[in-house]
Amino acid sequence: MLEQIMSTDAADLYWRLVDGGAHVVESDTGPFRSAEDELIKTGLAYVDPGPHPQLVAVAPSAAAQIVLRHAADKLGEWHQDTARTVTNLLRRDVVTSARARAATHPLAEIITDSLRITKLVDDIQRAARDELLSCEIPISAGTVCLPRLSPAATAPPTVWRTVFTTSYLSPEWQHIVDTTVRLGGHARLIAVAPMKMLVADRSQALIPLDRPGVGGVLLIRAAVVIDALVTLFESIWERATPYPPGNNGSDTLTPFERHIATLLCTGVKDEELAAVVHVSLRTVRRHIASIMTKLDADTRFAAGVQLAKRGLI
Repeated sequence: MLEQIMSTDAADLYWRLVDGGAHVVESDTGPFRSAEDELIKTGLAYVDPGPHPQLVAVAPSAAAQIVLRHAADKLGEWHQDTARTVTNLLRRDVVTSARARAATHPLAEIITDSLRITKLVDDIQRAARDELLSCEIPISAGTVCLPRLSPAATAPPTVWRTVFTTSYLSPEWQHIVDTTVRLGGHARLIAVAPMKMLVADRSQALIPLDRPGVGGVLLIRAAVVIDALVTLFESIWERATPYPPGNNGSDTLTPFERHIATLLCTGVKDEELAAVVHVSLRTVRRHIASIMTKLDADTRFAAGVQLAKRGLI
């Protein structure tokens, strides 16, 4: 498993250190040799200073956390790459179908009129009877699709599943997630979603025309494309965190703290984080301190490990 994040020589050196083999770092040899350098950069070893500096391996339990984080990062990158590829293929296929067919009910239709988009979004959700799947991003298809409670809430379909980005845990929008669950929907949270989508009864689907902020959508009726969208949704759903969280300790964080914690794990600086969540730098740092205390973490890395264990990232 270690060979997935480092060379065979570095992995062998780590196991030798764990088994008790001393490794003296010669101070007059210049930069660390390759294997030593790899262990230090990956966090699996450190130099114990002294008259004769030695390379010391971290405990296997700590190494396991590092390997798991690396695997999670790689899996996340793979999902994102897959989602981007599928999205591009879907959009090309839909545009091609729309141009090729001029029937009364074409397999795909490009819509840019804002009033029609709003009505279409509402009508499709209200008409769903068996299943409604959606992936919600705060702003998409221009300003006509701002966050709001789904019209399906008045008469929910048999299956109603929604993946919200963690942006919805803000004080402004959290009521949308809470009300969705209260009225019978199933909700999950994810830090970043590849696209906004809406699939109703596997007969109609809507996706943004291009990217968030562009005022247009694609209305899809082609079964093969809808099946691909459902597959993409299921992939996102599997990666997302159930809401409300179960009894795994994550309920010690407030919804706003979970939002901040998720952003914190992306590497954003405190000043940028404050700007994103629209609070002062002092308030952000107070919340970060509370998060660290509740997670019993001394460093942000340790906090990230705890969040990963609890399924919040």
